[in-house]
Amino acid sequence: MISINNSSPLLRIAVTGITGRMGKKIIEYFLIKKNKQLSKKIILGAAIVRKNSSICGIDIGTFNKINEFGVKITDNLELIKDDFDTLIDFTAPDISIQYLNFCVKNNKSIVIGTTGFKQQHKNIIRNASKTIGVMYSANFSIGIALILKILHKITKIIGNNADISIIETHHNKKRDIPSGTAIMMQDLIRDTLQSIQTNKSINYNLKKRMYPSKQKNIIYDIPIHSIRIGNVVGEHTVLFNILGERLEITHKADDRAIFAYGALCAAIWLGCNKKGLFEIHDIL
Repeated sequence: MISINNSSPLLRIAVTGITGRMGKKIIEYFLIKKNKQLSKKIILGAAIVRKNSSICGIDIGTFNKINEFGVKITDNLELIKDDFDTLIDFTAPDISIQYLNFCVKNNKSIVIGTTGFKQQHKNIIRNASKTIGVMYSANFSIGIALILKILHKITKIIGNNADISIIETHHNKKRDIPSGTAIMMQDLIRDTLQSIQTNKSINYNLKKRMYPSKQKNIIYDIPIHSIRIGNVVGEHTVLFNILGERLEITHKADDRAIFAYGALCAAIWLGCNKKGLFEIHDIL
C-alpha cells in the first residue's frame, strides 16, 4: 500500500476524455474493478469531459449503465481540483497542454498518453516536469517497453549490417501518421546506430528525445510504413534484413485495456511526490 496523503492511503485519480477510446477503458478499471491489486492502491476521484458536454452532472456509474458510483462527470476542473492527486490524460495535444498547465498550477502529477505533439508542445511538457511529476509515453504497453530494450540490443549487434524498416498498423480513425510508438522505435534505433558510429554509449530515455540535438548527427534511413485500416488497436513490427535472412520483432495489441492498465500502473508509480520527466520503462 502506498501512502499518498494525510487523508487517504489511496491515490486519487482523475480521468479526462471519458467518452473516448482510452478514457472509457481506464474508467472500466474503477467501475468493474478488473484488477484487485490496482483497486487496493487507487480510487477514482474525478471524471472529466470536454467543455459544455451534455453529460455533465451525471454519475459516472449511471452513465455506464451500472449502479451509481458517487463521482459526477464534470467539465470544470476548478470544482474538482481537491478531489484528485494525479490526472491521466489521453485526449489531443492542445487539450492535453491545458490539463498540464492546470496540474502545474495546482501541484498535481500527470500521466500523458496523448500522441501527435509538436516540438512546442514537448517544450511545455519538459518545462512542466521541473515543477511536477510527468509521465509521458506514446505507448503504455508493458510489452512495448520491453521491446524497446530488445531493439536496442539487436541494433547494437547487427544494426550496421542490416536494412531496417518499421511497419505500424492502426484503426482508420487514428489521426497521427506515423504513430508515436513507431517514431519512438525509430528514434531508439537511430540513436543506437549513432552511438556505435561515435563509440559512445547511450542511455536512451525520454529526456534525450525531448531535447532536439544541435549536433550534426548522421541521419540513418529507418523508414516507417503506416497502415490505417478497420478497427486495429495497434501493431508494430521492426524488420532487420541481413544477407539471406530476416528478423522480425512484432508487438500486437488486441485490447486497449493493456494501455489502460499500463497508465494506471504508471500513475501509481509516479504518485504525487515525484518531480521530473518519466516514461513507461521507468516503472519496469
